[in-house]
Amino acid sequence: MSESGQPSLTSGSAPERMLAEVIARHFVDARVVEADGVQVVELGRGLPVIECSIDERQDTPPYGVFIFLTIRGGALGEPGALVTASGYGSSAESALVLAGCGWACAFGPVLLTGIGRPDLIGTQNPDVEQLETTLSGRRYRVAVGHLDRWTGSAEEAADYRQRLGGPRALTTRVLDSGTVPALRSDHAVALGCFLGAGPTSLAEVKLGAADWPAARAVLDAIPAEPGGMRMLREWALLTPLEPAVALTRDDLQRTLDLLRACAEDPHSEAGWHGARHHGMRLGNPDPGAAGLGLPGDMTSFLGWIAASGAGPGYGLEPRPLAEGWWHLADAGCGAQWVLQLADGAVWLDSRACDDGFQLAAPGFPAWYEAWLDNAIRGAGPFARWEHRVDAAYKMLADAAQREGVDKLPETVTRVRIRSPQGEPIGPCHACEETYARFGVPSAVFTTAP
Repeated sequence: MSESGQPSLTSGSAPERMLAEVIARHFVDARVVEADGVQVVELGRGLPVIECSIDERQDTPPYGVFIFLTIRGGALGEPGALVTASGYGSSAESALVLAGCGWACAFGPVLLTGIGRPDLIGTQNPDVEQLETTLSGRRYRVAVGHLDRWTGSAEEAADYRQRLGGPRALTTRVLDSGTVPALRSDHAVALGCFLGAGPTSLAEVKLGAADWPAARAVLDAIPAEPGGMRMLREWALLTPLEPAVALTRDDLQRTLDLLRACAEDPHSEAGWHGARHHGMRLGNPDPGAAGLGLPGDMTSFLGWIAASGAGPGYGLEPRPLAEGWWHLADAGCGAQWVLQLADGAVWLDSRACDDGFQLAAPGFPAWYEAWLDNAIRGAGPFARWEHRVDAAYKMLADAAQREGVDKLPETVTRVRIRSPQGEPIGPCHACEETYARFGVPSAVFTTAP
């Protein structure tokens, strides 16, 4: 879309609405709706939706905008993917249009090709490459596109990309590096690569909804070189072509090692007390698991892969709980996962928090693999209950009301949490992430294991 054809940003139209409408024009039969105050592009029944938001705007010269697009649902499942884009123009409106149009023109066709709906592509002459790759023994179809900008000459930028390996140079390097694990589910997963190359270099890799440092290191290794700045962006959708292979101890530990690189991000599964407790390392298998009377699929996992260590919450700690029930892992803040022997189902017992007791998974492997996928995709806290009723959350809220939000890092210095039985316990991931969002470090939780 050219600037001459852009819509007008009047006082009666929100910038996010304008952004969503710009993006929707690139998809056949797409429509824009508002859901809970968010502008959403709906692609069609059973297909992903695109939630549009503006992170930063510069409404005075030089005009610029930085946008966030969250793509979720359909073939991508939850949480889907988080993508970013920027635009610069002669006005605030043109910058917004160019940001949305740039992403939608280059990567909208990638999304639709990856989910098997190229008939909905509204962009003329879309540039999408397709290939196959294998991740952890599982074959994937890859749809990928690119979008480049530069501060020097176009010829110099094109030559640089060609020297790197062509239109999918960054994606290929990352996929060939072994730093992207396979999912256990049948959902597609997004892989975004960015390289700002010049006298200094800046790299970014997103897998699913979060940064993926293990793969970013691959792009960080590309040497800087003189000349203008070349900003290379690629976005790919990886769709599984076959069922996940049987989980092995070695493959699982390799994935956990990759996740450990995300430890600096409190949103990541690797970035909170639970992960620090088990270190993202598997414990030893238990050869005697066969004699415990547990479901066969759980027995196999405990006997061949691990009977303790890395897993949901504070890690695997299977033990008898009550007649017909086994404790599997602590989730923090007094919640736990438990297994019902009668049918092998896993339940989240949050009665000590919000009085809840809900089905988490039909069996042990499904529960564990759902946690693993959640971690790989950067979906944040795995255990989902109303954490705002937790003692840790209430303590933070009370401090904010008394002292002010800005004072939280200096007023909240020690948090002690105890179970209804008076035993010291650690926070759940959701509470700890909330503390981090307001600048309060995890070290304040003195009772965490």
